[in-house]
Amino acid sequence: PVVKEYTPEDVQRLLAGCELMNAYDPRHDCHVPAVRPSALRDKAIIVVLVASGLRAQELCDLRICDYDNRRGLLIVQKGKGNKGRQVYLGDAARRHLWRYLASRPAAGKGDALFDVRDGGHMQPGALRWLMVRIGERSGEAGSTLHRFRHTFAINFLRNGGNLFALQELLGHASLEMVRRYARLAESDLQEAQRRASVADKWRL
Repeated sequence: PVVKEYTPEDVQRLLAGCELMNAYDPRHDCHVPAVRPSALRDKAIIVVLVASGLRAQELCDLRICDYDNRRGLLIVQKGKGNKGRQVYLGDAARRHLWRYLASRPAAGKGDALFDVRDGGHMQPGALRWLMVRIGERSGEAGSTLHRFRHTFAINFLRNGGNLFALQELLGHASLEMVRRYARLAESDLQEAQRRASVADKWRL
């Protein structure tokens, strides 16, 4: 089946969708644009998902002590099959996480990395609903969590990553699912080469 990944433009629209909401103004009895109180958190979630390919449950289970800001390292304590692994983040994800955590100066090491109003862990169902709502606000219909995982995997291979490294990063027990991403990435590159063939463009 065709896997539709997010484009950079899609992700930028989703990030913009984290910013504003229509808040009710009781003094004037109307709705007005307002900055969402969870904007920093939601932006950090989106960028971390794009940068890591984490599953929903894995992201929700993260605690602050599972993140090493100095190295950009996320430690997944219990992935699928109760297997732990390490995931490294790039500069963009680390920057968004820094901004978000800086807004929580009272948070402790054992607190949820991505918290909810009561300070506890976000649940996967709530995270999925959050992505749907952000997608609706940004005009990105069909926004799902698993598309972030597809996006990470396919672009990792497009950018020169190898299958075995991707298997470790995604936490797959076998290479079968990873090979699916490889076939998609290969098909994508073939199509790009066909469209951009120099010899064909020059009509040689």
